[in-house]
Amino acid sequence: MPSLAEIRALLAAEEAKATAAKSGTFTGNGQPDAFLAFWNIPENQDLNLRFLPDADPNNTYFWREREMINLTFNGIKGMHGDRVRLQVPCNEMWVPASCPVLTEIRQWYKVAKETGNEDLSKQASAYWKKKTYLFQCLIAPGSVAVKDDNAPENPIRRVLVNKDLFEKIKSIILNPDVAELPTDYNHGRDFRVIKTKNGGGFNTYDSSQFKFSERPLNGDELAAIEQYGLFTLSEFMPKQPTPAELNAIREMFEASVNGEAYDPARWAEFYRPAGVQKPATGSTVDTASIPAPQQTPVTPVSAPAAVQTPAPSAPATPVTPAPSAPAAAAPKLSPADLVAKLKAKSGQ
Repeated sequence: MPSLAEIRALLAAEEAKATAAKSGTFTGNGQPDAFLAFWNIPENQDLNLRFLPDADPNNTYFWREREMINLTFNGIKGMHGDRVRLQVPCNEMWVPASCPVLTEIRQWYKVAKETGNEDLSKQASAYWKKKTYLFQCLIAPGSVAVKDDNAPENPIRRVLVNKDLFEKIKSIILNPDVAELPTDYNHGRDFRVIKTKNGGGFNTYDSSQFKFSERPLNGDELAAIEQYGLFTLSEFMPKQPTPAELNAIREMFEASVNGEAYDPARWAEFYRPAGVQKPATGSTVDTASIPAPQQTPVTPVSAPAAVQTPAPSAPATPVTPAPSAPAAAAPKLSPADLVAKLKAKSGQ
């Protein structure tokens, strides 16, 4: 019979798993994981994925769209000074114009345009919401192995792709010569994920595409679907932040911009990066870094119409804007100065 400590450990693991599912994150803790890190394939070799329908009959598509914001900190207070990143959900997935981060960022874009401050535009892009798309799939026959993949017993996997790869997946639906959805069990098609390097040394998936021929699912694949069932993708999406969580997101954003460390005493009750323990009381969302394909940075989606959308920089060390001085001495505004100015303007 298991000991009390073993039972507690099992319960903690189950709770962590449930929390990760609710927030749309993945633990990457060395345990068998349905999440497939497809970018760990060798270059120029095919990973064949067969996308499957969502178990939710009310979902028109076979994917779910996520909007997340990356926050980086100079360490974790009381623990270490290494840079850490966590992701928080953008509230505009549920309510338009309601995200405290994007409310600030839109002002950054405006000031950047008025002052010609390109560095501030790049900084704004680093904090702009990033769209990713959640799918479920089987690894089809003839695929290359994914390095260090710890596959669970259930062969149905989940994958998270960025906008560039999503556009390639979506293109088959818009192709008038294709009669069936790629998820059809008898007339669907496998999707070839192919990783190469671009001129900048980043991973790119420009060669990825659906196969030209249809392929019916084989007996093993049909048996797996029958045995395990399909995932309901909405169960692996982030939950909408509460008012208290939105306030924590606002505070963490300002701390990130100011180059501060993550403070568990202030925010672990709401969102926490890897390595931070759950508080003894209160609800918390584990936002350990989600593995992301190493790809060429993508221009942020839905940037303000009045502003030329800048190309986002990789989530590395934030750049302190230093505007070029135009003829009519434009004000020098760092992100931290801008946050303070906007807060004073709004009377916060």
